[in-house]
Amino acid sequence: CIITTSSFEKCQSDPPNLSCFSAIVYRRVQLIAAIGLAPAAAQQSPSPAPPSSLAEGIFEIFITMNGGASFKLKGLKAAFGTLRTNDDVHGSIPLCPLTIAIIDTPHMQRLRGLKQLGVSQTTYVCTTRTRFEHSLGVACLAEELLRGIQKKQPTLGITEKDIICVKIAGLLHDIGHGPYSHVYDGVFRKQLEKAMKNGKWLGQDFDASFYYGLPEVMVGWAHEDASLMMVDALLKHLGLEIDEKNLDKPLKQIGDGIDARCFGIRNQNDGDEDGNGVDSDQIILSYDEISNFSRRDLTPLALDEVNILTSRDWIFIKECIVGGPLPPKGKSIAESKKSNRISSVIGRRDRFKEFLYHVVANGHSGLDVDKMDYLLRDGRRALGESGKGSMTMIMENSCVAWGKCGNPAKCWECRKASQDIKLSSDKRDGYHLMIVYPDKEGRMIDNVMEFFANRFQKHQTIYTHSTTNAACYQICDILLLADPYLRIPGFDPDDGKTLLQLPLSRAMISADSYLLLKDSILDIIAFSQEPKLQPARDLLKRFHARDLYKMVGQQHIASTNGKEIDYEWQEELWDMKESEIGKNIIKCSALAENDRNAPTEVDVIVEKRSIHHGMKEDNPVNNVRFLSKNLLSKLRKNPDELPEAERYPESEYTAKMPRSFLQRTVRVYCRNPDGGIQDHVETCYYQLITQLQKRFGGAKRQQPEQEVIDLPVELSQSPFKYDNDDDFDDSSRSGDDRDTKRRKGNDDTLFQRVARGSKLDF
Repeated sequence: CIITTSSFEKCQSDPPNLSCFSAIVYRRVQLIAAIGLAPAAAQQSPSPAPPSSLAEGIFEIFITMNGGASFKLKGLKAAFGTLRTNDDVHGSIPLCPLTIAIIDTPHMQRLRGLKQLGVSQTTYVCTTRTRFEHSLGVACLAEELLRGIQKKQPTLGITEKDIICVKIAGLLHDIGHGPYSHVYDGVFRKQLEKAMKNGKWLGQDFDASFYYGLPEVMVGWAHEDASLMMVDALLKHLGLEIDEKNLDKPLKQIGDGIDARCFGIRNQNDGDEDGNGVDSDQIILSYDEISNFSRRDLTPLALDEVNILTSRDWIFIKECIVGGPLPPKGKSIAESKKSNRISSVIGRRDRFKEFLYHVVANGHSGLDVDKMDYLLRDGRRALGESGKGSMTMIMENSCVAWGKCGNPAKCWECRKASQDIKLSSDKRDGYHLMIVYPDKEGRMIDNVMEFFANRFQKHQTIYTHSTTNAACYQICDILLLADPYLRIPGFDPDDGKTLLQLPLSRAMISADSYLLLKDSILDIIAFSQEPKLQPARDLLKRFHARDLYKMVGQQHIASTNGKEIDYEWQEELWDMKESEIGKNIIKCSALAENDRNAPTEVDVIVEKRSIHHGMKEDNPVNNVRFLSKNLLSKLRKNPDELPEAERYPESEYTAKMPRSFLQRTVRVYCRNPDGGIQDHVETCYYQLITQLQKRFGGAKRQQPEQEVIDLPVELSQSPFKYDNDDDFDDSSRSGDDRDTKRRKGNDDTLFQRVARGSKLDF
């Protein structure tokens, strides 16, 4: 900072009139004079007593930087006692001045306008929660998890700055989401490519020339890429910027806002009367604590002691959102993962801190605080679940130990050259310090399996419900019809000055445009008087009247192990592209040309749905590591001496495993509200299935012979009838039709079914 002679003399001579200076800033001026860095004329002035009427804790100061720019800076808001907010899942959540400063930005408040579950309220009326409350919940769980590990394993060296950085990563991990949950970065982008290729959408012209001259969206873009952009925009709003040339110094001051030299937390080692530690991030970092300046560069001494967040810390926060190294500039996260060249992590290069990267986004097992929070919230809002179930046991028993990587081909730590990370002398190839769980007589296995089963159930019943997905396709069509004609203003990210008018599909190019893009975009379309938006408004009226698209048929794809498909005709159906299935459905109607109810390709939507337990067709529990009971006493050793956790053998819990970890379904929806056309599309779909059955035959593929089990005669003569999994007619029908045919006409005895290896449904 440069304090001019005139302003310095004014401060020395007339301090009571300096309403923009606080007492602590005034003392800073006295300090500068004392160490000989003030103008010579000012040093000769007397030193009056500091003013007593100025505000304490909140201050403002005008400073002139080396470049000549003048900034109006302030500190963090003082917290007289801990500020808290109440949450229906986690109860009372403490908020420190630092997190409040981040929350009170337009970029974070934007999340109040984004529903977490998009249009799930069309199915479950209570699922109206926003991404804002989910983000608070993830931040709360991230802090709780790390504080528990810090208490159990102090030798890991988890610092207060580590905890606050991971907590902020949890707070900001969803800041880049677009409107209506995953519609914007999912089906909307896929359908946009089709519309631009065909030049039409739903019978309306879709002129690609509207996009000429606009910046292109990076290949593989997803909401995580937008999160990285929005973090930078949030810092810019606070007058700060990451300085990659000075990683271990405070953030670069680029404008009015919070002073970078007090943007952090204070170390607090004292405990309360019960011996419990005080959360350091709940205590304001005062300006007095960073008043010790050196003669050379006027930078704070011993930054770690006061925990000012540096540029390295904010890069670490962004890396925690990604779950690994940041992608190169101009490249998406997805594309950078495909590259053979893996970047190094910058935030925490010590190998003994690598487990911190897997708290918010766990790349090893998928068991992280992000999923914990939204599974709890969604179950409570949609299904009326109460309590925290297995989550409490998982959080309380989490610890850190060495574990062998379960997927080295996709693990950035395994792929990265070892010399880029600080290693111990006893390097273990393929092993990482990861979050593991104690093996308590198989009870933790039950909790972990329950977590992944819960994930599968929520995807099946809530996230991919047929009515919800139908509404998602309808929202997607509305956005596509409006995209060429509805523009959002924003500045060019390259120069920050050129004003751009961006369509919805490219709003993520500019943080200014993306900031305006929320679920309220549908209201903007409804209020618009633009004639070209009339088709979008008409479809929006249908949506508001709950005249939704309808699912007219679905076919489950049978698979014994989740990998190989059991029937050849189902494999042929699954291997078809969605557009090809749609065309074949139209061809299957012999009356298509003459019948007034004949569907067109515009009427048909085909969806190939895959839901799994977290690792597609593989068992996700195999990527979780468990620590045997006799090794728990070694958890307090130094990091390089920590025990090795092992994979739990599947043979120990085979009876608890699902038959398959992956479920595939081919669904067909109809856009047309006419009931006759909907019935016709359904008929055409099942005609296609019938043709495939005739072509490939309905027999199930030959399975390996099962050992015949001798059973008592009494059981073999049991009068009960069970499901016949080999019944072809049953497997080829939709779920509703199958239910009416269950347990009819099956005369097989229990002995015969076991001899064939059939599954028994008791």
